[in-house]
Amino acid sequence: MKIKQLSEDLANKIAAGEVVERPANVVKELVENSIDASSHRIRIFIEEGGMKKILVEDDGSGMSQEDALMCFFRHATSKISNEQDLFTIRSLGFRGEAIPSIASVSHFILKTSEGKDGYEVVYEFGKCLSQQTCAFHQGTSICVEKLFYNLPARLKYLKSVQSEFAAIQNLVERLALGHPTIAFELYHDGRLIFKTSGHGQLLEVISAIYGLATAKNMIPVDVENEDYHIHGYISKIDTSRASKQHMITLVNQRVVRVPLAQEAILDVYKYYLLDRRYPIVVLYIDVDPYLVDVNVHPSKLEVKFSKEDTLRTLLSTGVQAALNQVNLVYQAKNKPTEKEKKAIEQPHFQFQYTSSSDVLPVSPEVKEEEPVYQDKEVKKVIEAKKEHIVESNIDEVIEEKRVMAKHLLVKGQARGTYIIAEDDEGMYLIDQHAAKERINYEYFKAQFQTLDMRMQDLIVPLTFNYTLSEATLIKEKKSFLETTGIFLEEFGPSTFVVKTLPLWTQRVDPMIFIEEMIDHLLHTSQVDVVALQEHAIATLSCKASVKANTYLDHLGMQKLVDDLMCCENPYVCPHGRPVLIFYSDYELEKLFKRVV
Repeated sequence: MKIKQLSEDLANKIAAGEVVERPANVVKELVENSIDASSHRIRIFIEEGGMKKILVEDDGSGMSQEDALMCFFRHATSKISNEQDLFTIRSLGFRGEAIPSIASVSHFILKTSEGKDGYEVVYEFGKCLSQQTCAFHQGTSICVEKLFYNLPARLKYLKSVQSEFAAIQNLVERLALGHPTIAFELYHDGRLIFKTSGHGQLLEVISAIYGLATAKNMIPVDVENEDYHIHGYISKIDTSRASKQHMITLVNQRVVRVPLAQEAILDVYKYYLLDRRYPIVVLYIDVDPYLVDVNVHPSKLEVKFSKEDTLRTLLSTGVQAALNQVNLVYQAKNKPTEKEKKAIEQPHFQFQYTSSSDVLPVSPEVKEEEPVYQDKEVKKVIEAKKEHIVESNIDEVIEEKRVMAKHLLVKGQARGTYIIAEDDEGMYLIDQHAAKERINYEYFKAQFQTLDMRMQDLIVPLTFNYTLSEATLIKEKKSFLETTGIFLEEFGPSTFVVKTLPLWTQRVDPMIFIEEMIDHLLHTSQVDVVALQEHAIATLSCKASVKANTYLDHLGMQKLVDDLMCCENPYVCPHGRPVLIFYSDYELEKLFKRVV
């Protein structure tokens, strides 16, 4: 006989592989159980990113002695009782796999009470160690320790303490957005990190996560039809992020990924936002459970709708109607603070958005400033490179390197995008955006090779607001940004300011450049200094390039082509796309049937 029934212990470990991948998954399952228990207050205590201890306490309905013992068996649940219930799921949990799965890979202590006598059950790695009555208030407390100690392979793949806690914090923030009537408290190593009041005001929760300034820039959305009710908040067009992860959708208060909702929202915003910029969105989608299937993914992060076209149309019209109700003109910055006024009086950095004919910036008067490095290893790398810097005028360096590969004579421009040029051999079509990217790329790369870290003060410091979970990761990795000339200073629990930037970044929008660099840092698990600098070079090159559909005068086109021909590699842009296409005299004559 080859087929055997697995033991309960082994089955729980297999289930744990799907349900529990890291400490954040444990927190998710336990907090969702607390929410389903009609809790008004939930407190989460984390030690060492959840790798040492996770404690979740609530004031919910609690469990009886029988239920406290039964919940450790697989597929034991109070959420559903028959097949028909699968079509009317309103609770967050329903499979009955979380508690036995977690208890099979940890030291698990459950204390619970329905308001009278309490009961305590202790499990360790799937085995019941003890069960006894105890004094306990109404509600439930679950403590998880020694997570994955019996699965060393899983344990070694956990990330740093800060990374694991950031995942937990991001999860709790999203659960708080879905349940503003519940007061959440999140502690890490004994320190209160995140808190909501539970007053039921979604905007108050948004403020706690993104900051008051962002909350003031949110627009209410409220539309419905016979199938769906969509309500929540979207950001104004002058408040955006470099990542889609701030577009949060909740279906019947469950945080899930809804790709069609993102697409519908972005179809509206694409006319208002820059490329690769995304709005902040917190939208509830209330729908009859019969019209949505939540049982399509082990982690319950995806759902399936039965009337997708109706939902897409309602989302598009609702978002567009909300944007139409407000003034979409970008607002000027508020009056400067006293600290900013003093900065204005000092020598400052003026950002100039130049035309295509301005190939390289003219060096202004430089105020030498010694950067403060956050990481000793990063400082060693920078200081070692700085020993090889040869002090010279930037214009002299440019002139020394101006060796033109070939001389092309510009004849005109097509579609505001392509430059037409010729030489003795034939005709060239040149993509002006790709050409400027190549010119910028080699210029910025030269700056990185010499690591010219001469800094100058910004006229007004730049401010960047992130969620607390993102800020935790940024604080851990921000020293790597120093290798690209970006020095983040902490300005509150989740706010950073930049007061200086290298001179050679003056041709791009500094706000967008820094945000994209931070976003790259947030979504890169293993930070490589060389790769980070390469990303900075490519980003700067693209952002400082002349765009398509830009009509240039003849001198500007000729200057652009001459500078391209001075590049080491004028043939492809930094992303590998062709910069110029050549048509020989023979090919042109063949196209027009002038030769056989």
